[in-house]
Amino acid sequence: MLYPWQEPVWQNWQQLLRQGRLHHAVLLVAPSGSGREALARQLAKTVLCQHSETDPCGQCHSCQLFDAGNHPDFHAVTPVQAGKQIGVDAIRQCNRWATETSQLAGQRVIMIDPADQMGESAANALLKTLEEPPSGCQFVLLAHSLDSLLPTITSRCNQWRLPTPDEGQTQRWVEQQLMQSVKREAIRLNSGSPLATVAFIEQGQDIRYGNLLDAFCAFARPPHLGLYDVAGMCVAEGAISLKWLSYFLVDCIKLQQGAGAHLIHCESVSRVQAVAAQISPVVLLRQAHQVNVLQRQLETHSGLNEELLIVNWLTGFMPD
Repeated sequence: MLYPWQEPVWQNWQQLLRQGRLHHAVLLVAPSGSGREALARQLAKTVLCQHSETDPCGQCHSCQLFDAGNHPDFHAVTPVQAGKQIGVDAIRQCNRWATETSQLAGQRVIMIDPADQMGESAANALLKTLEEPPSGCQFVLLAHSLDSLLPTITSRCNQWRLPTPDEGQTQRWVEQQLMQSVKREAIRLNSGSPLATVAFIEQGQDIRYGNLLDAFCAFARPPHLGLYDVAGMCVAEGAISLKWLSYFLVDCIKLQQGAGAHLIHCESVSRVQAVAAQISPVVLLRQAHQVNVLQRQLETHSGLNEELLIVNWLTGFMPD
């Protein structure tokens, strides 16, 4: 099933399928939590379907194999480990799949997700296949953004951007799924992505986030007690906790600069006001920058002493 905000893109794809004009390489740009994989798989299943051109019939042998997860002509390429690059060997295997004969005497579909995590060597290995596509092979590339993709890759694809639903639509959809009221703050913390917001609440991250903010706000007040409590919460939650604190610090900076009408923490304004009144603009700017650097460092390098690094960052809020 597709999500409501995906329907416009899907209808355009259906029209191209009906007319036989779907590009051999489709690039779908969409944030995490948008359900982009569901849309890509719907396209793949339709391309492979033996009975229908614009919707998977769900009944043919191809659709049944696809639903069972063992379709011989559908190949999904993802990083071996979340957050890591897709290596050149994986793309070379893609190229071999692209030239093979269909086992069901139909099309072949190769999905690369996320394509913006291909290393440079991997992207270059894919170029020739995209330039001279084998007959009957459909590529579907998914990406968070175009920033990390080589222009030579994007220029050989038909680009589509999946729009994020507006905040009101997201809130209504999330509340319908969870059957409970949802704060706008939770949606904004997840960049407006409906599925990411649902997961945020279902996994209890909203509660842990609230506890972290309480601890951080208490620490921000002189005499700055509870440093190790905040650090322990960050270590337990992982790098995402630093992203949350980064959002909070940016809101404090906005408030100090008179942009209080555009806060992520629209339902925690009192917390933002309290910290913005306690910490100088110079310290806030410096700490907001450094927490982003620290977050990238922890995500990129394993084996680091997270607690020591986080404690060191937190001491930057304390007077010398």
